[in-house]
Amino acid sequence: MGDMFADLAAAYGTRPLFRTDDGAEIAVAALADLTQRPEIAACRGRLVMCLSDNDPGGALGYLALLQAQAVPMMVATGLPTPRLQTLIAAYEPSFLWLPEARMADVPDADLVLSERGYGLLARRTSVAVPLHDDLALLLGTSGSTGSPRFVRLSQGNLLGNARAIRDYLGIGADDVPVTSLPLTYSYGLSVLHSHLLAGSTIALTAKTLFDRGFWDFLRDARVTSFAGVPYHYEMLAKLRFAKMDLPDLRTMTQAGGRMDPALVRDFAVLCAERNRRLFVMYGQTEATARMAYLPPDKAATKPGSIGQAIPGGELWLEDEDGTRVAEPDRPGQLVYRGPNVALGYAESHADLGRGDEWQGLLHTGDLATRDAEGDFTIVGRLKRFVKLFGNRINLQDVEHALQAAGHQAVCGGRDDRLDVYLVDADAEVGKQVKKTLAAELKVTPQAIGVFAIDRVPRNDAGKVLYGLLDGLEKVLLA
Repeated sequence: MGDMFADLAAAYGTRPLFRTDDGAEIAVAALADLTQRPEIAACRGRLVMCLSDNDPGGALGYLALLQAQAVPMMVATGLPTPRLQTLIAAYEPSFLWLPEARMADVPDADLVLSERGYGLLARRTSVAVPLHDDLALLLGTSGSTGSPRFVRLSQGNLLGNARAIRDYLGIGADDVPVTSLPLTYSYGLSVLHSHLLAGSTIALTAKTLFDRGFWDFLRDARVTSFAGVPYHYEMLAKLRFAKMDLPDLRTMTQAGGRMDPALVRDFAVLCAERNRRLFVMYGQTEATARMAYLPPDKAATKPGSIGQAIPGGELWLEDEDGTRVAEPDRPGQLVYRGPNVALGYAESHADLGRGDEWQGLLHTGDLATRDAEGDFTIVGRLKRFVKLFGNRINLQDVEHALQAAGHQAVCGGRDDRLDVYLVDADAEVGKQVKKTLAAELKVTPQAIGVFAIDRVPRNDAGKVLYGLLDGLEKVLLA
């Protein structure tokens, strides 16, 4: 991974690497200095669990570990302590990079380096974990649920996807993106990587779009691009974004799940009026970040489409027998091939020595159609997960957690909505379930609906009939 950003000094020149929301500027030299610290250098070829926020310590630590050819394992900083410790036990990282406030959660480790509010901890009890030579990064697949499944990514995956995104977005050294997405999320990391390749200054903030200071920072830092998931755009509409004075903003991107076509059209029209570009994009962590994009000139006329494959990639549809679907407007599973397809999954440290199991080919699990112009539209899913604000939530994981807590529960939903169905539950139970899930999944409570039902619909074999959930008689509890 070390050569991905080998020419940063030449790319940036005198421009700052980061501009922070307290008015500070951080030069590339600060990253070089941290990378050369012997404590960071000692992480080379070792697994480092990395809990990085959108702040100087978090971003510099992550990039320094990449430069030092360590293997960062990106974990949400707010992951509950028991789940964090479960991941540590499953993956046996040699080191952890995390905010100082969380160091007490790892009692079997020694502090070896402090930097900008973060600590590098060396674990005393870790076992020797063999890592494959191509392994560069681990990214989680299920947002903040604490699932043990991670995607194994190579340097080639990261570099190939970053280059493709830089090229189709036309990113240059004068671009200034803002960190509106977490670094633990593949979309957020792709914004960072693609702009670093172009020598762009990153506007670094942990503030959200609900903070007035966020918008002041956008203006002060002269931010040129904003990246968001569907929920962000829904909130922008409510925040009267159309009336905001953001003279430097010229590019807006959306991914992280299907956005309502009417909202896509509204923002496409607004962007055209303001001489801005709106890119609707499609991707999965399994493909590093992006697989397809819809150019701005099609956003208003094809607001439900994801467009076509990114540079260097290929998309097609397959029927149930694995045969390519040739005719337009016939649904099939969306399949992607490209250099950004991950090596495979990991469930524990035993999987980290595995090589490239997917060989550049990814069956996405999404159903799609292709029109006569070659543009794809997602029409459904084969797998049971939803995306809430960009985080993929495995419905089975949520069900198991609720059942382990003593609830008779099943889950359904769609992008931007999680529906929980409880048998024989009252309003008080419903409110508590909603509060707990909102806190653990780190989503707004408005994205979760909790319902009471008389029974779980099942077939003769006892399998849950999830397709019948929406039509059940039910009572809204919370």
